[in-house]
Order: sequence, then structure tokens, then C-alpha cells
Amino acid sequence: MEDKAPQWHVEENDSFYPGQSFHILQEKVLYEGRSDYQSIKVFEHKKFGTVLSLDGCVQCTTFDEFLYQEMVTFLPLCSIAEPSHVLVVGGGDGGVVRELLKDSRVQQITLVDIDEKVLEVSKKFISSMGDSLNSDKVDIKICDASVYVQSCTDTFDVVILDLVDDGGDVDGPMNYDIFGEKFYRKLKELIRDGGILTEHMYSPYSNNALLAEQVKRFRCAADKICYGFVPVPSFPNGNIGILFGQILKGDARESLLSVPHHRISAEKANEMNLKCYYDKFHESCCTLPLSFRNWFYNL
Repeated sequence: MEDKAPQWHVEENDSFYPGQSFHILQEKVLYEGRSDYQSIKVFEHKKFGTVLSLDGCVQCTTFDEFLYQEMVTFLPLCSIAEPSHVLVVGGGDGGVVRELLKDSRVQQITLVDIDEKVLEVSKKFISSMGDSLNSDKVDIKICDASVYVQSCTDTFDVVILDLVDDGGDVDGPMNYDIFGEKFYRKLKELIRDGGILTEHMYSPYSNNALLAEQVKRFRCAADKICYGFVPVPSFPNGNIGILFGQILKGDARESLLSVPHHRISAEKANEMNLKCYYDKFHESCCTLPLSFRNWFYNL
């Protein structure tokens, strides 16, 4: 009997990664379907474990998701003293919420995601992340985040944008007004004085024109910014950027950002079941290659 040809997950995006494609061998497809907003696929890989893909782009794998989830969470959390109320925009896989729950300073989490199907799939197939969504600390709102933010009257110490980027697909079913300057200006109103906004960014040297546009929008909310450079083997180019910034409205003490205000030692990180983040790595990931540092801080 002739063996079946291997099935490859192929990721291509000429806007983000011109002239490149990324292939991951699918050992077994666990789920494949469409929600009202995007295609969703979960499959197994012999190295990366369980893989979640949205609209053909790998979002996370059980092998290395902690690298991204911990850093996009603890870079902002450790930049201020009291991150008691956190808003997560996107993040329906539950990974960021899982990390937030490890920090006893976080008392309330609001998660806003437009696609309930992502939450359902994560709970069923990636319970190591999805189970966190069942916590009593988490208030889940299934709605368009851009609409939620415009009508929201709450305020937050930290806002984490854990979104799927549109790549310029203005005709897609998702509401990509969320990436506009109006959205960021409204976020600034919702973040308390001295609070932190963060989101994942393009990796260094991938597409600096798109990165520059993203930074420009981000500055509509943040008064001071910092860029962290994080290795994630399953992502295209093997890394990702995390941009975080402080909102300053008057009396708050300005944070250094590249050095944590709230320090988590390696020993404490082990007690918290962290696998990546600790205070020294906070500092090192914000130490950028010189040419990229010169370019980024002169935007």
C-alpha cells in the first residue's frame, strides 16, 4: 500500500515576509473549520506539539507558546507597581489570561474577543491555555473590541492587545478599524495614569515599513515606548517583537520600561511556574541589535 504524501501547513504573507514561505508538517489534523470571522485549524507536529492556526497563520504551539505569552504579559505587568485591573483585547486562546493569573497583584481581568469559536476550540484542544478562561477573575465579553473600547467606561492599569493582524485585508470579515489611530486614542483614555499598553509587533528586519506604521499608531496612546525582542521558534523568522509603553497623564511616576519596576527573580519565577520571564531577561530582551535600535528609537 502506497504511503500518503505528507501534508504541509504552508504560511505565506508577502506583506510581512516578502519572498518567503514557512512550512510545518502536519502529523494529524485535530480540528479544521471556519467561524463567522476566520478559518481555524488545530494540528499535531512531532516537535511543536499541538499547533493553533488562524487564517493560515500559526498563532501558538504547545512547544513554545510560553515564550510569547509570558513576555507579552510580564513585560507590562512588571513595569508598574499595581496592575490590578487588566484588559486583554483578543487572546481567545487563553494563554495571556493564564499568565495574568500567576501574578497575585492582578485582581480583575476583562477579555474581549470577537470570535467565540476560538475560545471553544482552545478549551477543547489546548486545555493548557484554554482552561484559564474558566477562572472567576475573568470577565469574558464576546464582541467587536473596537466597538467595546469606544463605549467602555471602565479604566485599566494594563491593556494587552493580543490580536491577529489583518495584513492590510480591508475587505475581510474582521473589523480592522481596530488598528486605526482612533482606537489607540480611545485606549489612552481607558488606561490609568502611569498604566501600560502592550502589543506584539513585527520582528526586527521583517518589514520595517509596516513596523513604522504600527509604532506611529501606538504612539497615539503611549507617551513613552520600549521594544522587546523575543525568540519564538515556531513563528516566521523565529522571533517576534513586543512593544510596550506607558501612558502619562499628570502625577504618575515615569517608568524606565527596559528595566522592571517590579522585579521577579529567577527563584521567584520558578515558584510562579514561569519558564521564560524573569527580571534579567526583561532587561536583556530590551537590549536590541545596534542598527535596529538606532532605527527604532529615531522613528
